[in-house]
Amino acid sequence: MVFTTATAREILQSVTNAADRASFGVLTQTFAADLVDLVTTQGGALQQRRRELPARLTLYLVLALWLWRNLSYKEIWRRLADGCAFSGGDQHLAVPASDAPEASSVTRARARLGTEPLALLFARTAGPLAPADTPGAFWRGYRLTAVDGTCLDVPDTAANRAAFSGPTDRTFPQIRLVAHCEIGTRCLIDASFDAYNTSEKALCEALAPSFAPDMLTVFDAGFCGTDLYRTITATGAHVIMRAGAQFDLVPVQVLADGSYTAHLKKGGPLVRVIEYTVYTDTGRTETTGETITLVTSLLDPGRYPIADFPGLYASRWEAEILYDAVKTELRGGATVRFRSQTPDLVRQEAWALLLAYQAVSDLITRAAGYARLDPDRVSFTTALNTARRSVNQTGRRFSP
Repeated sequence: MVFTTATAREILQSVTNAADRASFGVLTQTFAADLVDLVTTQGGALQQRRRELPARLTLYLVLALWLWRNLSYKEIWRRLADGCAFSGGDQHLAVPASDAPEASSVTRARARLGTEPLALLFARTAGPLAPADTPGAFWRGYRLTAVDGTCLDVPDTAANRAAFSGPTDRTFPQIRLVAHCEIGTRCLIDASFDAYNTSEKALCEALAPSFAPDMLTVFDAGFCGTDLYRTITATGAHVIMRAGAQFDLVPVQVLADGSYTAHLKKGGPLVRVIEYTVYTDTGRTETTGETITLVTSLLDPGRYPIADFPGLYASRWEAEILYDAVKTELRGGATVRFRSQTPDLVRQEAWALLLAYQAVSDLITRAAGYARLDPDRVSFTTALNTARRSVNQTGRRFSP
C-alpha cells in the first residue's frame, strides 16, 4: 500500500521543523550550510574576493537545478530567492528575485566551484539511513544492500564525446554509473561514475570502502567475478551474486539442503551455489522460467536457509526502483539530458543529481521513521514535490 499524496505530505511536513524551514528547506536539512562551507573550502572553491555568486550559494544552486530540471538558471534563482532573504553577516549580500544573474554568470560560477566540493559533500553525507527496526532493511542480522549500474545521456558536444564516449547506436555520449544502495530505504551508500567504456566491475571496485562486515550485498547480473568477489568479501561483507553459464561450478560438497559448495574458478574462493527455477502461475496456465544460479559467501545452510535466497535476490530490484527515481522523477525521463556542455560541469551535475536524490531519500526515511512506516510506503514523487515546496516557501533568513 502506498500512502496518498495528502497523507504523505502531512507526514513529511510534520518532520520539517521551523529551524529546517528557515533555510533552503530539504537541501539544508540534509546538507547543512557549515558542511557546505567546509567542502567548498576543502575542494578549493574558497572565494578570494566578494562575488555575485559565492561558492556556498553556487553549490545550493547546482543542487536546485535537479529540483527544477526544466527551468532556466534565472527562474531557479527566483525560486530560491522567493523563499529566502540572504544576508552575509557584515557583507549584507542581498539576493532579490528581480536581480537574477545571467546564465553566463551562473556558468562561470559553476566553473569556479568545480566538481570536487560536490564529490566531497556526497562522500560526507551518503551512507545507510535505516535504523534497526526499519522494515525490509535487515536479514538475520545483516544490513541488506544492493549494487547495480546504469548509463545516463549527456549533451552531444565534441568535448563530452571525447571525454565520455558512448554506444555506437546512440546519438548522445553517456556516463556509466554504479551505485551501492541500502535496500530498506533505497538511499545511496556510495556511487561511482566515469566514461561509458568503463566497466561496471571497475566502478564497483572503487566502492569497496563503502562495504562493512554487517552487510549482505546483492549484485545484479554481470558483476559476478573472482576479483570483485574477493575485493568485497575482504571488507568482511557477505555477497550474493548471480553466476552466468561461463562459470564452471564443479561441486566440492553437496549440502543437506540441496545447495553445494564450489570454487568460483579453479583455485578461486569457495562459494555456496544455490540454483532455482522461476515459475509463473496465472491460475489457468503455468510457465516455467529460467534457472537462476546464485553464488554466496554464506556457506552454512543451517544459519542461512536456502528458501530465503530467491526473495533476497529479488530484493535487488530496489536498486532498479532507485534508478527509476533518479532517471525519471529527478532527471525527467529518457529524453532529458544534463545541461552541461563540458566534461567538468557534467561531472559536477552528476554529483548534484546523486545529492538531490539523497536529500529526498533522507526526507522519506525521516518521514517513515516519524510515522513508524516502511519507507517503501512513502511516495518518491510526493517527497520530491514536498522538497521543491520546502525550498521556495521558507520565508526566513539564511547566510550565504
